[in-house]
Amino acid sequence: MKNIIKIIASDIKRLSTNVVAMVVIIGLTVIPSLYAWFNILSNWDPYGESATSNLQVAVASSDQGIVIGNIELNVGDIIISNLKENKTIGWVFTDTAQEAIAGVHSGDYYAALVIDEEFSDNMISFLSGDIENPVITYYENEKKNAIAPKITAKVKTTIEREVDHAFVSTLAQALLKGGEYFATLDEEGNITGQGIAKLERLDSDLNGVISILDSYIALMDSTENISEAGAAVSKTADSITELAESMADNAQKSASDAKQDLQKVKGISDDKINELNKKLDDADAIATDLNNRLANVDNKDSEKVNDIVTKVNKLASAWGNKDTIGSISNTIYTSPIANDTIKQNIANTDATVAKLQADATQLGEYAATDIEKFNNTKAALVQDIAIVLSETRDVRGKYENEISPLEQRAIDSAANSVAEVKKLLNYNANSIDLVISSLKSYSSLADQSKDSLIKSRNEAVEMERQLSALISDIKSIGDNEAYQKFVNLLQTDPDLLSEFISSPVEISDEYVYPVENNGSMTAPFYIVLSIWVGALIMSTILKTAVKDTTGMKNLKNWQCFFGRFFVTFVIGQLQTIITVMGAFLFVGIQCEHPFYFWLACAWTSLIYSLLLYSFTYSFGNVGEALSVILMVIQVAGAGGTFPIEVLPKVFQVLYKFMPFNYSMNALRECIAGFYKETYRNCMLTLIIYGIVAIFVGIVLYYPFKILNEKIESSKENSGILI
Repeated sequence: MKNIIKIIASDIKRLSTNVVAMVVIIGLTVIPSLYAWFNILSNWDPYGESATSNLQVAVASSDQGIVIGNIELNVGDIIISNLKENKTIGWVFTDTAQEAIAGVHSGDYYAALVIDEEFSDNMISFLSGDIENPVITYYENEKKNAIAPKITAKVKTTIEREVDHAFVSTLAQALLKGGEYFATLDEEGNITGQGIAKLERLDSDLNGVISILDSYIALMDSTENISEAGAAVSKTADSITELAESMADNAQKSASDAKQDLQKVKGISDDKINELNKKLDDADAIATDLNNRLANVDNKDSEKVNDIVTKVNKLASAWGNKDTIGSISNTIYTSPIANDTIKQNIANTDATVAKLQADATQLGEYAATDIEKFNNTKAALVQDIAIVLSETRDVRGKYENEISPLEQRAIDSAANSVAEVKKLLNYNANSIDLVISSLKSYSSLADQSKDSLIKSRNEAVEMERQLSALISDIKSIGDNEAYQKFVNLLQTDPDLLSEFISSPVEISDEYVYPVENNGSMTAPFYIVLSIWVGALIMSTILKTAVKDTTGMKNLKNWQCFFGRFFVTFVIGQLQTIITVMGAFLFVGIQCEHPFYFWLACAWTSLIYSLLLYSFTYSFGNVGEALSVILMVIQVAGAGGTFPIEVLPKVFQVLYKFMPFNYSMNALRECIAGFYKETYRNCMLTLIIYGIVAIFVGIVLYYPFKILNEKIESSKENSGILI
């Protein structure tokens, strides 16, 4: 122990009396701290908005926009407008795409985004069924800087978010504003008060039509009396002549009226068909919507599957009264072939709709049990929907191409028959039998017209009954609980609601062990690295061999080892305390436990300086080279800048053996907060490297002594190396 103290005292005396040596020592204590401070400051906040906003990214929109009805939509302009509010990147909005691209090539911009000419058109292409994805081309200059492309890559995510937000927000806002119509209540709390008033007027008009039909049926009854009178007047020619002339006048007057009344009957039939066509339109719309939903559904999305089942049931309900066309076709003209064809179409559609419902039920069952059956049932649904659409078109075609023309011919035939009465009544005395025969024919025609009018009246009565029920149902909707919820939803702010729909999820940040800035995050790496660099410089500059052994008796190798290490230890501790104090006071890093932070740095300095000192002490110049190699490996693979998981496999294997690993983890605990025994375990693990250092310095000194002497001799003989 005395020899160790003597070596230490001798070293202190020589250093204190040598000005140059003191200057070198001062330099050794300061240089490593400068390395740590300036590296931490340069990495202080490179990913913050104040820094990334200096990176210039060009944006150009070639979008031509699109007109939907009376609305002009240009999604490219919406994106540009939103980006002008975004300050995370230095956006530069160029007039043309060529200007933006040229700026990337020249290096004026780090990247450029060019919005395609047909962006808006492709954005809503799903409405036509021919879907085209809208395109934004991203240009990036990767040679300008290694890290900049990684930062500007956030631009793509930002643009995708802005496009999704603009699309969903605009679509939701349009739908909600359109839905405001259904939330409009009249003074009595009914929806669409004006619409109900029109329906009530239609109901009143329909009752008027029924009254007219009743009157015309009564007129047909009077023609029976006219026919009986015609038989009686055959006994007296004069009476017949007067009666015939009177009837001719009446027939002439009634011919045009009869045709008009019959035409009104057909008009009622056409109105009924139009009503049915609207139901068919509803069924077609639901079927088309089902096709679109089926294209995007899979067995994992139970909500969409349930929605498809609901839509299929709604389609079955919308199919409505299938017998209306057949009953209307009998109103004026009876065509068994046409009726049988239409009834067959209706029966086919009934069967298809029923199959749709059965398939929809199976779809819901297979979604959770059998994906293959789910996909087969989904394909069957698509095929059945196509059949429904085809059959509804056939029903319309049958009426337009067969029944309606037959009805018109029946009306024309009846009108012509009435007109013929006039001609028959223009008789002379020699044609009395012909007149009586014509009167009988007129009576037969009147009977036929009466039957048709009775059928039309019954149809009109049924229409009036359904219309009254419809008015009653609409008036009662206002009291429905589900409708009230719907109204409450629509009466909120559409803009606010569309904003919520476009961005329904709000991320709540909860940081575990939060660190204020990137500089504080990288501080453990750069401080540990500076401690290693300081120890490396000392092992290179300071001599390890003890040459002046004056007054020392029985000097041992281990005494020389520990005696000469004292100066290295003291300088290392000075380096450490200067570095730590500068990190706190000058750089201003975050630190939850400053004392433990200094303690970990001091302990790290002791272990590193001892390890590198032992390499130089035992291995000489080879030890110095070994120290440099270890530093390079640890800088690359100790996880100081990149997560160890993203590094090559060889570094992941070496990671657990690197002293940087344990020193940095101990400092991170002090900066952000302790977790269990992590700090203590890291400090204890570093003892292993201290033991290795002592083993190298004391045990391996003599085996390598001869080799070191030969290396020194060779260096001396070279005349160049020191």
